[in-house]
Amino acid sequence: MRYLLLSVTERIPEVTGEATPAAISEDSASDTAFDTRTVALISAGHFAHDSYPAFIGVLLPVLSRRLGIDLAAAGVLASGLRWTTLIQPLLGYWADRTDTRYWVIVAPTTTAALISLLGVAPNYVTVLVLLLMTGLSHAAFHPAAGAMVTRSAGTQWGKGMSFFMTGGELGRAVGPLYIASLLGAVGPQRTWIAFFPGLLASLIIYRRIGKENSLPLRHPPGDMRQALRSERRALAILGGAVILRSIPVVGIATFYPTLATNVGTTLLIAGLAVTIYEVGGTVGAFVGGILSDRYGRRRVLAVAVLGGVPLLIGALVTGPTVTGICLLALGAFAIFNANAVELVMVQEMLPDNRSAAVGVTYFVKTSGSIVAMIAVGALGELIGLREALLVGCVMAALSVPLIVALPETRRHRPHESHVST
Repeated sequence: MRYLLLSVTERIPEVTGEATPAAISEDSASDTAFDTRTVALISAGHFAHDSYPAFIGVLLPVLSRRLGIDLAAAGVLASGLRWTTLIQPLLGYWADRTDTRYWVIVAPTTTAALISLLGVAPNYVTVLVLLLMTGLSHAAFHPAAGAMVTRSAGTQWGKGMSFFMTGGELGRAVGPLYIASLLGAVGPQRTWIAFFPGLLASLIIYRRIGKENSLPLRHPPGDMRQALRSERRALAILGGAVILRSIPVVGIATFYPTLATNVGTTLLIAGLAVTIYEVGGTVGAFVGGILSDRYGRRRVLAVAVLGGVPLLIGALVTGPTVTGICLLALGAFAIFNANAVELVMVQEMLPDNRSAAVGVTYFVKTSGSIVAMIAVGALGELIGLREALLVGCVMAALSVPLIVALPETRRHRPHESHVST
């Protein structure tokens, strides 16, 4: 696979020191190399971290019955995880200007602890508070980790982000099956047992980046306001496309277990269906970033939506059958091609503020997710859950004209530099 050069990197020593011409000359070649170990470990941390928020879809029917809430209230509850993540652009701006390795190290443990307590939460308010706190952990992790990956990926940004997004998607694939199996084995009162993989992930990441002072984890930030002004049109167009595409993606991940159990499917099968959906998305997220390095970001985005929407509509119409679940996986493979590409595009638009760029992307995704959860839940009460999800698929198709209007961002970035943490 041939990758275009996105940046010519220079090495500047420790954050507390100044660069010398000799140091830059000696290490510039290593800065362009793909650091497989670091990218893999941060991606593994993304896997562990994102597996826990993925519990929500499976826990939602259990919590709804125990708390006595309807679909609209369940949608608000599920969106609680996302509200505090709206501060991600601010945290990303901060991450570009300080050492945030411990955000990446601690977040998997924090998220795991908070989500694992949902099964023993006594009431609606407590569940909502736990989800809001989880959102803060989520908001701290992604901007710092996403920028670390492209800085460890040398010139292969698409490939690095493919690994990172694959970790997250795989976590969201395994999470529903993990919690469904645990609920079947020990019941909702012992969901705290699910905490330990998150702790293990934090310990492993700490061994790699906690004490290492020579990894290119950040670089001197640029003028954020000037960058936003110069790219405001492209960012607005991409943001609209991201929000529209996220409606069926998040709606299905959140409400498919409820839809399936409403027609008589067991909770375990419903969780398995979401896992298969997320596995399809995992493969798609990995393939999409790599393809975009070769064929262009905009083209991959458009094909992802045009291919994914009809397949997801077919899956919803068919229902939780073998055919329907296969269509669900294929639809996820297609539409999740866009995940890594969106993150790379925003970082290419704001190359000197990459953590902030990741934060902006997740802010937009989160906004779309909140809209999707509340709107699908409320609309589901009015016209039926299946029909509400179908409306979400139609909304995603409206993102194609916006994608066509985007400028292609795959270009050389000769002014960029890397700095060690």
